[in-house]
Amino acid sequence: MATSLLKMYRSPILGCLSRTASRYSEIGYRKATFHFTAGNLRVKCSDEPPFKTRLAVPPDYENVADFMCEAYYKHEPAVLNIGLGGTEAPPIWRSMMLEQVSAGYSIIAENRENCIIGAALNCIIDRNESKKLCKLSRCCDDGPIRDIIEFFAFVIDAPKIWQRFPAENVAFEQSSLAVDTDYRRLGVAKRLLQESWHLSRDCGYRLFRLDCNNSYCAKIAQQLGWQMVWSMPFCQYVSNGRVVFQHIQEPHSECRVFIALNPPRKL
Repeated sequence: MATSLLKMYRSPILGCLSRTASRYSEIGYRKATFHFTAGNLRVKCSDEPPFKTRLAVPPDYENVADFMCEAYYKHEPAVLNIGLGGTEAPPIWRSMMLEQVSAGYSIIAENRENCIIGAALNCIIDRNESKKLCKLSRCCDDGPIRDIIEFFAFVIDAPKIWQRFPAENVAFEQSSLAVDTDYRRLGVAKRLLQESWHLSRDCGYRLFRLDCNNSYCAKIAQQLGWQMVWSMPFCQYVSNGRVVFQHIQEPHSECRVFIALNPPRKL
């Protein structure tokens, strides 16, 4: 009986709904889009993009550091390849993230609810950067975290960037990049890298650098036309006669360094 009544009155009901929707389809000067079908009534969600990007400002810094301890540390190939998968970020890691974002050059991505879902931490490095990292590593006890920081210091010097570009004394470095697992494959990482690159240019830095341990990130760098100036498989990194990375997880088995040379800033 109910089925028969529904079939009988379905067309008039849908017609009434369609006329009502048409009457109120312009709210706040923005046209709403309603889609009616015989089977159901669907409301199309907002056309607002799934994420937006902006420069991180001081009120964001603590939240960004917390985000990076989850989204970055737990997925960083150097951490996984050394055997620390499933562990929590130590305090010194959070301090590193907080120092990077506090430099004032970082870009964050937020979802429609204004929650952080991605971050590119950027900072300015100079010719003494590897020495600073080595000094930082000595604040750690012997162990994998110290090994990782020493590896980062090794990678800073390995491409001999300063010898390649003797006129440059500083570089804009894209230091750390992370995207929430629920928002991957939406172009968030590429947007963050592009905007970091553009920021380096707009701030007048000629040398843009990316140390890349993630194979997907490396593909983006290649798509953007950046030059790979150095690479090394993780399994070949040896410190004090010891192979440091013994838990290699494919496809992130290689460390690469990319650079982009920005045009001189017009006076």
